[in-house]
Amino acid sequence: MIRPLLRAIAIAIAIAAAVDPAVSIVAATRPRIALVAQNPESSDVRAARAAVARDLAADYDLVPQIVSDAAAAIVIGDRYPDEPVADSLRVSTVTIAPPSNAVRVLRVSAPRDVLPATSIRVRVDVAAHGVSGRATEVRARIRGVQSGFASHRWTATDERWLASLDVVPIGEPPYVVHLEAATAGFPAPPAPPAAPMFADLVVQRRDVPLAIEFFDARPSWASTFVRRSLESDARFSVDSISANARSLSTRTARAVPLRERGLDAFAAVIVGGLDRLSANDVSALERYMRERGGAVVLLPDQRLDSGPLRAIVPELTERLLEQPATMVSAGGGASLRASELLVASHLPPGSDVLQREPGDRAPIVVTVPRGDGRLLVSGAMDAWRYRAAPDAAFDRFWRAAISGLALTTAPRLDVTVTPPIVRPGEQAEVVVRVRGGDPASISASAGGQPIRLAPAAEPGVSRARFNAAASGTRTSVEVRATEIGGGVDSATVIVPIGADAHPVPQAEPPLSLLSASHHGIDAPPARISAIEEFVRTSVLPSRAAGVRHPMRSPWWLAPFIACLSAEWWLRRRRGLR
Repeated sequence: MIRPLLRAIAIAIAIAAAVDPAVSIVAATRPRIALVAQNPESSDVRAARAAVARDLAADYDLVPQIVSDAAAAIVIGDRYPDEPVADSLRVSTVTIAPPSNAVRVLRVSAPRDVLPATSIRVRVDVAAHGVSGRATEVRARIRGVQSGFASHRWTATDERWLASLDVVPIGEPPYVVHLEAATAGFPAPPAPPAAPMFADLVVQRRDVPLAIEFFDARPSWASTFVRRSLESDARFSVDSISANARSLSTRTARAVPLRERGLDAFAAVIVGGLDRLSANDVSALERYMRERGGAVVLLPDQRLDSGPLRAIVPELTERLLEQPATMVSAGGGASLRASELLVASHLPPGSDVLQREPGDRAPIVVTVPRGDGRLLVSGAMDAWRYRAAPDAAFDRFWRAAISGLALTTAPRLDVTVTPPIVRPGEQAEVVVRVRGGDPASISASAGGQPIRLAPAAEPGVSRARFNAAASGTRTSVEVRATEIGGGVDSATVIVPIGADAHPVPQAEPPLSLLSASHHGIDAPPARISAIEEFVRTSVLPSRAAGVRHPMRSPWWLAPFIACLSAEWWLRRRRGLR
């Protein structure tokens, strides 16, 4: 009885394998999660990856790179992944700083051109890890001569420092500023390309005066004496409009009302009589800053308790002093003297404080970002009363502050060369941006040879490439744009050529920005559990119908062979063949 049963089972298994039946079932699927570990040689990165994998491996399919069918991604490290990240992909990040002790120059900013006899304000963003208690020095040199210096002592394990240096240009333009960051007790290691200990930037010479417009909604002593200070300086071309009564005003030949597009021809607009500004005036200033990228200077002479201007200025609190005080300059330059102050508070990110009150160091003169432009608000309301100080600090401060702001305003025909200093034979990119509309025609040349400009996706932007000469010290990039009406704009950029060039590093966004823009969270290594909780609540396993072929499993071979072997053994015991 047993022998026929074993044979029947073996035959049934063979027939089922030949038929290969399909079975439809509904089962839970394991979502695929991309677990990307940047800098896998770091022990901290490996530990964080192991912790995440230990928590999620039982319920999710973990893959080491971003794939098209991933339901979510977790990036561990200090930089963006190499694979492209889809906008719809949910990404969480674990930010881990580089493990080695290091001081890195992350970003350098400076005006692209400078007027003769004008210092260059250079700002260096420096990051440090593991050098607490040590001091870092940033030095600027032009033609081998030290022209600027700043130092900082680190007090935390991970810290950022924004150094400001006033560099005096010397020699022939363009001015190549060589920056070095040195830390006491730390020899300069071989620096990675993205974060060098040294960098070179190029500043062109500007021979055309800065076009400045003064707009007084009513007569104002604060703006009058600032205007006189600039009018006596040949580096500025000053025009003005002053409303003397409701229907009467005085204006110079090239001055335009705030609401006209001709305002875009000016690099900065200085405004007085703020309490008389209308909503349309404020809207025009806002457009000028955001769309044109221009600089606006507000000179209040009384409290700003109400009015349309309150929408764009930071919160200001009046403070009256019994005796006039000399402000503290953030950059070590000239300081204003005043007794009627407006203290700024709740400043947005990216703001700078130019003058502080002595004592509690309250912000008095500040600049804040507004779109592509900047807004300066002076809280030293009666500084004009003390303009006759022996050191001429009033004039020196306003000339430096306004020229610094105006130089950051890009021209209508904006030409950028990347990198700004090239090695012999190196390829560089030219980006031409025409503000205020597309020209009828545009042409460019590099070193006297025409280069082809290709339109970019952004309106009014064109790009081209050229190879630097194998010999020589500089090459000239010239761009010419012709408007439909016949007007012509031209721009020339001198590109230095040097074998030891060290271009300024490109700023990399923080890794936390990746999670913020992809509907995820950023957690430090100490809160890895937050990543697990977020993934489990946002990426849920789903149940889906699927087709299975059970007879294709190799495990059916075991009962098939067992039945045949047992049937053969029983037959041999009975003497059957």
